[in-house]
Amino acid sequence: MKTFHSKSLIATIILFLLVLPVIANDVDEKSLLWKISGKGLKKESYLFGTIHIICQDQFFMDERIENALESTQKIALELNMMDPNMMKEMQQLSVNKDFKNIKGDLTADQAAALDEFLTKSYGAGLDQLGILKPFVLSSMVMLKMLPCEQQSSYEMFFVEKAKDRQLEMVGLESVAFQVGIFDEIPQKIQIEDLAKLVTDDEGMEEFESLVAAYLEEDIEELYSLIADNDMFKEYGDLLLADRNANWIPVIEELIHQQPTFIAVGSGHLASESGVIALLRKAGYTVEAVM
Repeated sequence: MKTFHSKSLIATIILFLLVLPVIANDVDEKSLLWKISGKGLKKESYLFGTIHIICQDQFFMDERIENALESTQKIALELNMMDPNMMKEMQQLSVNKDFKNIKGDLTADQAAALDEFLTKSYGAGLDQLGILKPFVLSSMVMLKMLPCEQQSSYEMFFVEKAKDRQLEMVGLESVAFQVGIFDEIPQKIQIEDLAKLVTDDEGMEEFESLVAAYLEEDIEELYSLIADNDMFKEYGDLLLADRNANWIPVIEELIHQQPTFIAVGSGHLASESGVIALLRKAGYTVEAVM
């Protein structure tokens, strides 16, 4: 079985939703949960870092997080996953222009390996699935490469919480915007990274290290494990910094309306251009909940 290639740009994007630039020196606490207060807020809101795919036996949800959820009145994710139109829109935006099949952009060996993997995992090969954008195929491949049969999603956990408590859920950005980020990355690069997923056997240990750092809530270690991604240096602003900056006015409006639980990819928390630092620069007190 081929393993996860953690140095792949697309792999990093999918698993940690567009991880980290430089870790700021004042964000050194080991925590995924942060309390937001000050600047006229009547009640605290919370910021939580997720990992988008994790084995079910590694999923954790402790009393701190549960209490933070119970004290808030709205949940904000990167995308509003309770929007009934989200899946339809995602499907429409996941197909290559003019239904172009990427099979012809792969070498014969790459195409054969990807076709075999997709057929074995999904019952359909490149002839059927090759019309999907490379980042979609990458996510499909990685889902089947995780070292477990059962996976869990923090985002879906929060969706169920919102349903149980009848809380409103909102998104910090739209599906069209998020998919559009990938459209700005040359497809050739995405295809090469997709091919690496099914042709390169290295990287499982690195993937396990990333998960271990997440479970230890060590955002600085997460950065050190992925900082050698050369392609991220070229697209870091597009993938992360610009999005963080775009989110701040949205978050400010939400937390001044009512206490909000904000859950985004853990890579968005740290760095001098991360959400924690930007909220502090905007005048809020942001403290780790240990």
